[in-house]
Amino acid sequence: MDSDLAEYLEYLCSEINDINGLIVVSNEGLPIALASSITSYTDQTLISGMCTALKCIGKELIQETTNSNFKRMLVDCSDGVILIQPFSNQEGILVASCKNEAALSKLDISSIQTYFSEHHDHLVAL
Repeated sequence: MDSDLAEYLEYLCSEINDINGLIVVSNEGLPIALASSITSYTDQTLISGMCTALKCIGKELIQETTNSNFKRMLVDCSDGVILIQPFSNQEGILVASCKNEAALSKLDISSIQTYFSEHHDHLVAL
């Protein structure tokens, strides 16, 4: 795990109260870095794999139905939203669990992507 990236994700979770958790995932479905304000146990490997599968299914669905490109998936839940967004360079995926959709506008996704892009060769799955 890259401690700098994990520290940055922890910082974002602490600064934005409406974020429950953030995970940066490899395209292979492995967690790279995570932060969570939720105290209960979360199986990050399971979540990472499921989100990668959802991204792949969403991408195929979009290509089959609209011949377009996958940008992000937003899952509405009774207690908030979950964002699944591939980085623009397609080298990883950001998963964000938020108490509401407005929290996503407070999240600086480009800075997470920039850090990941600059260091992805040195990052190791958890």
